[in-house]
Amino acid sequence: MKKVVVKIGGSLAIDEAKLLDFTRAVAKLSAQDFQVAVVHGGGKDINENIALLSEEPRFIEGLRVTTPSIMKMVEMTLSGHVNKKLVRMLENEGASAIGISGVDGKLFEAKKREGGVDLGQVGNIAKVNPKIVTDLWTAGWTPVVSPISIGEGVAWNVNADTAASELAIALQADKFLLVSDVPGVLDKEKNLVSSLDEAKVDALIADGTISGGMIPKVKESIKAIKLGLGEIHILGWKDADTFVKQIQGELNYGTILR
Repeated sequence: MKKVVVKIGGSLAIDEAKLLDFTRAVAKLSAQDFQVAVVHGGGKDINENIALLSEEPRFIEGLRVTTPSIMKMVEMTLSGHVNKKLVRMLENEGASAIGISGVDGKLFEAKKREGGVDLGQVGNIAKVNPKIVTDLWTAGWTPVVSPISIGEGVAWNVNADTAASELAIALQADKFLLVSDVPGVLDKEKNLVSSLDEAKVDALIADGTISGGMIPKVKESIKAIKLGLGEIHILGWKDADTFVKQIQGELNYGTILR
């Protein structure tokens, strides 16, 4: 069985038509020779719910500043609404899906993120305990994972790209894919950069070509490669057939980091 970790975010997490297409692809793969774990974000849903708190969303280097009240809303949105919506859709497509977060089985143990700026209840993953995922795979389940993590008795907001990367490393996944709104990493002329290595990533961050939420994507990808993953794909969503062929190795699109 080949191990696949897929992180989804952006409009794919809220566009009903795209999400239905995605869940069909995952259900098809799960019925074949693949063990799939889906890690999801949900930033747009979070922003809508945070508006109810009369707090403006703030981001620093692509990471959300998380106050205690925002943390409650983040956990409710990700581990509740978004997670169960994905599980429900996968079940409707015939996949045996189960929703968990990094809190369950201490999948992701986190510590407060250190740095020059205090981001509040934002954590870095200190340890991954992947047994809950491997046990679910063995039992025939497709895990759907919220990145909310546990540490020091409280929940932590962890970037979903980081959580997916750490999980892929811990599982030594055969395929790791980051699917979002953009077709991959774009240059200053908005053309797709088909391949990247660490030196190119550093240069593109330094000159501002890679910015915002793409920064943690590429940084975590480089880290994952250093820790044993062969290559990582950053790509947009096309359709279920194309995605299945991507995982089966029949075609490549997007940006590949090696």
